[in-house]
Amino acid sequence: MHPAGAAASLLALLAANGTSVLDCVCDHICRVAGPPGGSYGEVRLWWGYCRYPRSYDVYVQCDELAPPFSVAAAVAPLVPSGSSTPCRPPEKEEEEEEEEEQEAGCGGALEAVRGLTRTTPDQLQTWHLCSLIAHHCFHSCPARGLNDTEWNAEVLATDHVRHPILSELLAAARRITRAITARFLCALRNTLSFVRSSGLNETELQAEVAAYLERLSSYWRDSAQLLALSVENLSQLLVPLAFEHSGHRANDQQLHVWVKHMERVREMLLTKLSGWVRDVRSLSEQIPNYKVEEDQKYPGKYILRRPVLNEDLLTFHQEHPSFRRSFSALCEERQPEASQMFGLADALHSLYRFNLFYEIFTSGVSRIVDEEWQLEDRSHATLSVDTDCVQLLANALDHPSCPLEDLPAETVQQRQRCRVQLWDDMVQRSPHIPVTSYLAYTQRATVNLCLLAWMTTNSFGICQDVPFSMMQSVHDARCYFDSPEDRSCLESDATDAICSVSRAILLLKCDEFSSHKSLDVCSVHLYTNGSNSTTDELPGLDGYEKATERTLNYIDSLSNATLKYKDFKVDSLKPLEISFTAVNIIFRFLTAGVYTYLPQLRNLPGMIFLSFQVTGIVQILCSEVMYRMAGVPDLATAVLVDSALTLLSCIWLNSFCYQMYACIRHLRLPNDLLPAEARKAFRRQVLYALIAWSVVCGASIALEKTNRYYLVHSRIIFLAGISLSIGYNLVCLGLVGYMYLRNKKSMTRLKIYSNDKFGSKRHLFYMSVKTIILSGVCIIIRIGFHQAEGIAQLVYYMHIATMVQGPLLFVFFTCNEATFPLLRNRLLACWNPHIISLQQELCSTAERNLALRRNKQSVAAESSL
Repeated sequence: MHPAGAAASLLALLAANGTSVLDCVCDHICRVAGPPGGSYGEVRLWWGYCRYPRSYDVYVQCDELAPPFSVAAAVAPLVPSGSSTPCRPPEKEEEEEEEEEQEAGCGGALEAVRGLTRTTPDQLQTWHLCSLIAHHCFHSCPARGLNDTEWNAEVLATDHVRHPILSELLAAARRITRAITARFLCALRNTLSFVRSSGLNETELQAEVAAYLERLSSYWRDSAQLLALSVENLSQLLVPLAFEHSGHRANDQQLHVWVKHMERVREMLLTKLSGWVRDVRSLSEQIPNYKVEEDQKYPGKYILRRPVLNEDLLTFHQEHPSFRRSFSALCEERQPEASQMFGLADALHSLYRFNLFYEIFTSGVSRIVDEEWQLEDRSHATLSVDTDCVQLLANALDHPSCPLEDLPAETVQQRQRCRVQLWDDMVQRSPHIPVTSYLAYTQRATVNLCLLAWMTTNSFGICQDVPFSMMQSVHDARCYFDSPEDRSCLESDATDAICSVSRAILLLKCDEFSSHKSLDVCSVHLYTNGSNSTTDELPGLDGYEKATERTLNYIDSLSNATLKYKDFKVDSLKPLEISFTAVNIIFRFLTAGVYTYLPQLRNLPGMIFLSFQVTGIVQILCSEVMYRMAGVPDLATAVLVDSALTLLSCIWLNSFCYQMYACIRHLRLPNDLLPAEARKAFRRQVLYALIAWSVVCGASIALEKTNRYYLVHSRIIFLAGISLSIGYNLVCLGLVGYMYLRNKKSMTRLKIYSNDKFGSKRHLFYMSVKTIILSGVCIIIRIGFHQAEGIAQLVYYMHIATMVQGPLLFVFFTCNEATFPLLRNRLLACWNPHIISLQQELCSTAERNLALRRNKQSVAAESSL
């Protein structure tokens, strides 16, 4: 037969019957001609298609090989069977008989193969044959009509229903495995033909490169589809396969629970494999971005330039997921067979990872140059994040839960909210957000970026349900670092972005946080004739499921320094804190009541100080009572209200300090103004205060509400406003002190002396404390502690100490020689109206004589009557 006719005939047979005719020819070569065959066509077909692996390797933890559960027996049915008869040198008579049978059974394929020569078109010998193998499997390999099979307890317990379906699924799995193997062997023959050629001009070279890259992209595209078929098949196969080899003998209730748990194991395994399939599919899209160019230093040699997204990223997929090692102990109480379930999942992952996934390394080039990702080591970078979410991460690591049980809906929603919140925090890129409220301090933690990435993507973290796609992770991470203002380039949604970017950061840019730990892993060889052999121990197999000692130390320090005091949840100090808060509120109300009750304190400074007290009361009620006890409003609003009221308190102190300065500057007493004039001046002071306060609050709220990324700028505006306000107080108080010293010096020069001192030690102490309170320095100290990092316990004590401000204000502004006697006499007068104090006696001797005369006249009138 003419070579072209032989090729056409074989292509027609392949199109009609798929790879079954090639399998027939391979069986003939093995049983009759002897490998690799006699003719050129047989030899070429043997090396290009028939010679697939005779054994498949599965890597498992060595202790899994012990009875009663054997991994080899469970996964062996997925391995494609070899020839029915071992390859052996045939005898002459047998050869003639079997040759006649094969020629009839193969439908002319054997004759077409033998008709192939070296002049046969190359498309049959290389990529066209590979494409036919893959495309045939796309249509014929899946088990038809079984996608909707529901593996419940009743179906599994019924042998005559389970066995046929399981057999068909296993047969489909073997067909897919066979196609992947054959596709890989075909792809190995794809080499750069221009390497063996010489004298290619630039046009011919580029044409050869384009053809090569197209073939390489085709291989990865077909591989992605075949792997997707494998994973889809496995989703239906895993539950009955596990039941078949578990020796399950249980009642209906136990079997129902077993099925539920096995379904969860299947979801976990498919999550791992689906990310892997996505990466292979993404790689096929990246191949056209490869560049091949001649090496200028070495003529005749070629350089392959690859983008960051290349096949090397596939090596970051865990070689051994170690479900069994991580979760078996956690799930033994709920499911005694958890070790077997997770062990089977590990073995199947290993089977797919090492046997159904072949990396095609580029050939024909002398050097490979990869695009560099311009990002430094991030091991020492820090990030300010939500403390609630970090607490959730720490709790998940300290108290991991069994993944077989469905998480409560509230827990799932909390994890998703935290993923969104952590992503928002990462986008802001703030090492430490300045705060003016203790509420904000308790909700922010400065965390090492690599530690956060490890805590987020750990096996026990909040990203368990997000597929591990390394291609997508690197793409998202480059978008995050290279395009901070443009988030449209992200491939992940807002819920999964933190998981995707954290994986890339941890694996590629956190050298000090590498979590490699050797596992005791053994290899099991599964042969196509159904036998197996064990075991070679491979101590070098690594996994990412265990943290380094350094990472654990980071977590311990983080928990001890910040998270332990989050939301004031310190049981021993909780009653003390509640008591101090209650005392603070009571004494603030008492001070405000005194200033409202006594007419002498209703002057201009008194009304300003009363406004200061009312503002403090509202602030405590909002932050300590409403938010802490009732949970309203939301945290962001509560922090805004608390910071705004802190600023307003400082502004009231500005007005009070200015009045002190004005009184001394103009030698005017606070009571010189008539009540109507005092009210008018107070309204003017309120207007000035509210204008300044509204400007700062409006700017902060506008920034924070219009764009959540401007949280830092909003807090800085508040901090700057408070700092300027307190600075103004200090200037006013400094001027008051300067004028006192200057006046005292002037009186000394005038030789004016008095036996009365400026004040006693008690008076000086009272004045010093009042000056500190009015200056607002305590507010700056409190905010300074809020800004500190790593001393959360001191901050907590500082917060409790600020609750003493109410009693201090009452003592130093009410219990003094000027105010306390007024309050005492007023209360005594209410108790006994006939008591007349010194301040309430008549103003002159004439008035007293007139009153006395009137009394005498009334007495005389009564006696005359």
